[in-house]
Amino acid sequence: MTGIFRLIRTPDVVSILNAALGFSSIMMAAEGRFGPSAALIFLALAADGVDGFLARKAGEGPLGTQIDSLADVISFGVAPAFLAWAAYGSIFWILGAVYLACGILRLARFNVSPKSGDVFLGVPIPGAGAMVAASIFLGGPPLTAAFLVLTSVLMISTIPYPKFRDPRLIPPALAVGGVAATAWHLGLLRISAGVLFLALVGYLGSPLVMELWRRRGKKPPSRRG
Repeated sequence: MTGIFRLIRTPDVVSILNAALGFSSIMMAAEGRFGPSAALIFLALAADGVDGFLARKAGEGPLGTQIDSLADVISFGVAPAFLAWAAYGSIFWILGAVYLACGILRLARFNVSPKSGDVFLGVPIPGAGAMVAASIFLGGPPLTAAFLVLTSVLMISTIPYPKFRDPRLIPPALAVGGVAATAWHLGLLRISAGVLFLALVGYLGSPLVMELWRRRGKKPPSRRG
């Protein structure tokens, strides 16, 4: 029994915490406590960021990739899909199942792809899950349904998304997290969710900004004297 624990590294412990937060989110949604359920998904997003940082700094164990992906399936695949169904019912059973399937495909592709480069292929499932959770705070069923469909398509796409390890993303990410956490602490739940939602929408649109920037850099110089 002790053999498997010898394979676990510090980042893996944080990944397991991520999974526990996702499982707790599902339990909250089952009890009709949709606010705490969404909050736990946001906390799982923070835990996912921490385990990635620790893996890059301390090194990843032999089980790291598998544990991280399994945790992400729970926290950002099952939990948001179940929360949407628990909140709205009806067609969200089907939409949630499609979303979950796309999330699993996205993670499976990531696990077998080279880990080099500065971009992800397709939007990462943690961002997708947090966006679905935030949408439940900010609008009715149409908004959540739209983002379940949109993020499902984007997860299995080959659109390049910048990795969060990009140093340029650290200051804005910290700022967004700080504002959202402060608003949540003050009981301003919709504002907190709104800040996260807008930041994630910005991330969804980042490939377009990157492409426009790339084209601008290749623009031929003016011939006017």
